[in-house]
Amino acid sequence: MNKYFALRKANRMRTKLLNEKSQEQLKEVIRYLRRVSWDFCGIELVRSDLLDIAIQANAENRELFHSIPDAKTFVEEVKPSLKTLGAGDYFWFVAPLYFFLEWGVEGLLLYPVIGDWVFELSVGYLMQLVVAVTVFCALFRRMMEQVGFPPREHWLKYATWLVLYIVTLYGTGWFFTQIAGKIVLLRLPILSYSIFCLLLGAGLYAIHFWRYGKDPRLSARI
Repeated sequence: MNKYFALRKANRMRTKLLNEKSQEQLKEVIRYLRRVSWDFCGIELVRSDLLDIAIQANAENRELFHSIPDAKTFVEEVKPSLKTLGAGDYFWFVAPLYFFLEWGVEGLLLYPVIGDWVFELSVGYLMQLVVAVTVFCALFRRMMEQVGFPPREHWLKYATWLVLYIVTLYGTGWFFTQIAGKIVLLRLPILSYSIFCLLLGAGLYAIHFWRYGKDPRLSARI
């Protein structure tokens, strides 16, 4: 079995051993770490460590954290230990998402409505895609990773970065369509294009999770 999935399954089973309040505390910390870092293997390892602490604390009639400042101190200490992701790591996260959901599933759902619509892969479209992924990674690395804990106190920052990304995406999309949208490299019927993206996205997801399972940090735990 994939080591990443094995650890995640074990963590989910052990979470059920905690009392309700400790489960909520654990959930809030892990939810925050997933928002500010895509090092999901590292986060599952942190979750495993927290479960060890929480199970012992509950056995002694204590909670995982005594207060929000305790949890904040913990996340500030553990964040630097998570892997700093590079451009390749972002690709393996973003690409399957775009291909499988955005262009695959969405295309199949829209097919009964738009019928014989033909997808045109233009130079402008490719330029927009490059900018979209680059901006997404830049916003995440430079801004989202700096958002503090607890996340409910910083929701306005999350919303601001999201709006900024959407404006950038559609603004550059319009601009590149105007200057290079007529240079079409490939035309595909929407159904063929959606099925292709669905299969490509599924393949990329398989590689994505296979890479997770090979993370050397998991070897000491599984």
